[in-house]
This record gives sequence, structure tokens and C-alpha cells, in this order.
Amino acid sequence: MYIAAFLLGLTGSLHCVGMCGPIASMVQGTTGKKILINRLLYNIGRTTTYVLMGVAVGLLGKIVQWGGVQGKVSIAVGAAIILTLFIPNVQSVFLPSLSRIVLKLKGVFAVHMNSKRAVSSWLTGMFNGFLPCGLVYAALAIALIQTTPLQSALVTMLFGLGTIPALLAAAFSWQALRRVIPWSFQRIQTAMLIVVAVVMIWRGLSVETNFFGGNAAEVVCHP
Repeated sequence: MYIAAFLLGLTGSLHCVGMCGPIASMVQGTTGKKILINRLLYNIGRTTTYVLMGVAVGLLGKIVQWGGVQGKVSIAVGAAIILTLFIPNVQSVFLPSLSRIVLKLKGVFAVHMNSKRAVSSWLTGMFNGFLPCGLVYAALAIALIQTTPLQSALVTMLFGLGTIPALLAAAFSWQALRRVIPWSFQRIQTAMLIVVAVVMIWRGLSVETNFFGGNAAEVVCHP
């Protein structure tokens, strides 16, 4: 799943170019070298947020494991990803509330975007990491079914690192990059999300099968 998380970020970053590319290109500095450093810090800030969310989701995953419903949660999240991909109306249910969140977050990090300080670039990236994004949710879904919070954090870190190359390039040549990105990459991104959903459903079914199998064994051993 670690490779899947990185590839999800790498292929999905082409989607990120359209969503976050303009924000990345607004991060500036006093010199050419400073601009590069600040834009790297912006991307590190995004990845920092993803890692923190990964830890939070990992802790939630532990609670789910203790409650014995990890398999059901994994199946439900996998099914939700597929429904969202193939039934556009599902997305529209969440869009109004997400729009309000986006406006609030943009207002918060707009102050830092106008600054050329390194710490402001990093904070801009951190705030940007909280913006609603289906790909981030998919990465968090992978993180949810990991065994430990550390593994969950590793999943979201690899996802974040996968998004950096395209977004860093977009920061310097956003319009040019958008013109050369083939539409086929959208299909690759969709395929990756389907793979993630199928793996989650399969893993959930495996957990449920083992769980019921264990109960059956206990019944046989202890009539």
C-alpha cells in the first residue's frame, strides 16, 4: 500500500496542478534561489499537514481495530470511493459545505501568501494541505487501514512526496504545464483510485472472514 500511496500522489499531482498550481506559483522570494527554497517549503508544509492527518487517522484506525469493525469500515470507505467516482451526484451533496470550508481556509493563508518569508511559505503549504481534495481523502483512507499510526503517517508522507514534482514544476510554469499534460493522466488517476478502492474492499472482506472464522473456531472448541 506504500507504493500505491506514492503512485496516487504522483499521478494525482497532475490534478493538483489545476487545483493548487496557482497557489504554488504565488509563493515568492527576494531572489531566484529564495523563490525555489520558499516553494520547496510550501510543498513541505503541505506534506507536513498530510503527515499530521495521517497520524490522526491512524489513531482513529486503532480505535476501529479495538472495536472490531475495521473490516466493515474498510469495505464502506472502498465502496464510497467507487460511488464518488461513478456517481457525480454523490459529490454534489458535499460541495456546498466544502465550499464554505475552502473560503475560510483561503482567508487564513492569504495573509501568508503575500509574505516572502520562509516560514510564511511553509505555513501557506500547511493551510493548503487542509483544503478539501478527493485524492487526499483516498490517501487518508489507505492510512486508516494501517496497523499503526506510524505506518499511517508514512502512507500520507509518501502521498505528499509524490505530489511535489508536478506542483513544483507548476509553480514556475503553470500555464505551460497545463498545456502539455495529456488528458490520459486523468484516466490513470481514476484507475489508481479504483485500485485503492478494490484493495480496501478486499482487505475488509479478508478481515471480516478471519473474524467470523475465529468466532466459529471458538464455538467448536468451547461448546
